[in-house]
Amino acid sequence: RYVFIHMRWKGILRGMGAPGFLAYWLGFVVCLLEVARHWAPALQPLVLLVAQVDLAFIMLSAGIYKMTAGYPRNHGMELGLCNPMWGYWWRWYSRRSPDSPVFWIMNQLAWGTEVVAAILMLIPAARELGALLIVVSFLFIATQIRLGFLCEMVMVSGLLYCAPDGILGSRVEAWLGGGVVTSPPVASGGVLALGLQAVLWGYLFLLPLAHAGLYYNFYARRRLPGLLQRGLERYTNLFGIIIWRVFSVDLVNFFIRVWRRHGDQRTLLGRLGSWPRFNHVGEMICLTSLFTTLKYYPSNDQIFRDRVLRYARTLGLKEGDRVTFEYVSVVKEATRFDWVPAGEFEADPSRGTLVEHWFDQTRSPHTAHKVSPLHAGQTPGSYAPASR
Repeated sequence: RYVFIHMRWKGILRGMGAPGFLAYWLGFVVCLLEVARHWAPALQPLVLLVAQVDLAFIMLSAGIYKMTAGYPRNHGMELGLCNPMWGYWWRWYSRRSPDSPVFWIMNQLAWGTEVVAAILMLIPAARELGALLIVVSFLFIATQIRLGFLCEMVMVSGLLYCAPDGILGSRVEAWLGGGVVTSPPVASGGVLALGLQAVLWGYLFLLPLAHAGLYYNFYARRRLPGLLQRGLERYTNLFGIIIWRVFSVDLVNFFIRVWRRHGDQRTLLGRLGSWPRFNHVGEMICLTSLFTTLKYYPSNDQIFRDRVLRYARTLGLKEGDRVTFEYVSVVKEATRFDWVPAGEFEADPSRGTLVEHWFDQTRSPHTAHKVSPLHAGQTPGSYAPASR
């Protein structure tokens, strides 16, 4: 929880984004299921229900954001697939026309599947079908996009919706040898069971209200009254409840090349996709999050400056070395995709300086994409708009 939730708004890794959150979430669900199985067996169905509803709201949040951030208008998946920071097959996809039906179909399925599956996952009789849609879709995504173990973790999470008497669940039971489980000694539970029950029901009741509050901040661009806004932010940050902006246009329409500079000599630190460091999804999330800070908090350059210099110090520089971050836009041309270097940021960690050199103001990292609902934020950890 410390690495993936507590440090989400404090560290430059941003809690490793969605892969980090799912690692925490799935581990926590397993922990709760085991606690209930050992000390409060009667609460196992409630633990399972809370996990099912929580994951459904996560998928609904991701689908709604994609729907409002350009996916229906064919702005989303195609940019990520052609981006060497994210796509496995970017060489092939970048030679395709942006108007290719392949991209349009993928974009519609990306947001539509998440919204439809999430709704089905909230309906008891249809939960298994919704989970199956998620499992199949993430099985495909795992073959296309660099996301670490995110896809595998989501697919495992889908098994939470598979009842032993269901179409898929019964087959899983058979594959696992009939679902035979050795029961541990059962304690009475007592105060622990009562406390866990109260927390679970409270979380379930507040979950839709928390998401509604975040939507109000973000889409209505308004703050709640003082005490309610502070309570919303503290509660959602405690549990890692966020608006899921995964793989949206403002995250995938650029990538970063990192260069070491010593005097007039310039050396590429790591080609994107190369082992060990620049092939890990955590590195891609870290670099992307550094530069989306310019869009999220355009009036607070100090956040960006501090984080870039912190990142530069992790690169094993020698005395007198500087780091150049080359900002490259993924651009749609008539018949293919192109990469256009738009500017550079030169960091000198020893002196604590950061200089911006921009040579294409039409592709500024300080502004959101034209189809994006993004707006200037107040502070990390809040979706409330910046004060005027």
